Amino acid sequence: TQKRPRSRTLTAVHDAILGDLVFPVEIVGKRLRTKEDGSKVLKVILDEKERGGVDYRLDTYSEVYRRLTGRGVNFEFPQGVAATEF
Repeated sequence: TQKRPRSRTLTAVHDAILGDLVFPVEIVGKRLRTKEDGSKVLKVILDEKERGGVDYRLDTYSEVYRRLTGRGVNFEFPQGVAATEF
């Protein structure tokens, strides 16, 4: 059997959906958080410059992504001094 191209993997498709969903805003970081019960939640950190324009849409982004992919995601903006090092 042939190796599956990266562009056809489920992870690549979900990353593409995520990028398209938040399009005008740049994604500056991602963290996969695993809780003690084994559930996983993706934390997506968005560009601080766009906070005013999309702050009210974060819950909508989360719900649309969950409905399309079945995966939970939290959208955030960087916090603190260390956040500028992304």
